[in-house]
Amino acid sequence: MKKIALIAAVGLLAVACTKWENKSTEFKVTGLWTGVNQELQVQALPFLDSSDVSPSTFMEANFMENGGLTIDSAGVRMDSMGWSIKNDTILVLNGIDLGFDNPLGGGPSLVPSNLEFDIRTLTQEQFNFRFDTVISLSIPQLPVPVNLTLKQIQRWER
Repeated sequence: MKKIALIAAVGLLAVACTKWENKSTEFKVTGLWTGVNQELQVQALPFLDSSDVSPSTFMEANFMENGGLTIDSAGVRMDSMGWSIKNDTILVLNGIDLGFDNPLGGGPSLVPSNLEFDIRTLTQEQFNFRFDTVISLSIPQLPVPVNLTLKQIQRWER
């Protein structure tokens, strides 16, 4: 009787360990995701206040087990970069370009190429992550720095 109970307990433990909820964040992210939309907000009040939501249903993101990430659109590779998970709640994308060059010219881009996105939703069907930052710019013609707020939200599904 004890052997049967032990075998049943081991069997239940094995089943529990194979549930999707018990897998690592890396395992959950790995695979092919189809775009839903991307939201980009740029603010430098009172000069600039812009928000744009773009459908991205034509895009696919392949998060590979080896840490590679390719973004394809209609069979054409748009971007290739790396990814990793930090603290189970942060998606780190390496080599991403949001296209925010230094408006003052000469010098590095305003946004680094390695970005940390907060994972907002990660289920078997949905993957949403967000990047927020505030950049303070000193413009020679203005007596006070201008704060540039950037937010990007990406929504994907299987």
